[in-house]
Amino acid sequence: MGKMLRRAAVSTVALVAATTAVVGTGGAQASASTVIALGNTYSAGVYSAPNAGSAKVGVPDLHPGDSVAVNCWTAGGSVGNFGNVWYHAFQEIYGGASYQQVGGWVFAPYVDGAAAFHNNWIPKCP
Repeated sequence: MGKMLRRAAVSTVALVAATTAVVGTGGAQASASTVIALGNTYSAGVYSAPNAGSAKVGVPDLHPGDSVAVNCWTAGGSVGNFGNVWYHAFQEIYGGASYQQVGGWVFAPYVDGAAAFHNNWIPKCP
């Protein structure tokens, strides 16, 4: 089983790397990207703008065990006392296998506690 999980992880990383090289991100292009697995606490919607009041982009919400490929962050609408940092998503990975390549915005504290932002793993969106 360990080999199967490693193969799935390697396949997911290769898929995202290939997608990063090929897929443009519209107006939110940046030079770095990272894949983030959602923690065990929150689910995250994928929105058309960095604000929870905007429309969702039409892909399923991300839940613990899913991952999202992001390439930059921006300040957007605040959610409760969690702040206002949003990541630009360009790929959603469900259960480590199926994926969608739909651009949108995910609320950083619900994805990884905004760790990619705080640790400078991705740049600010232009």
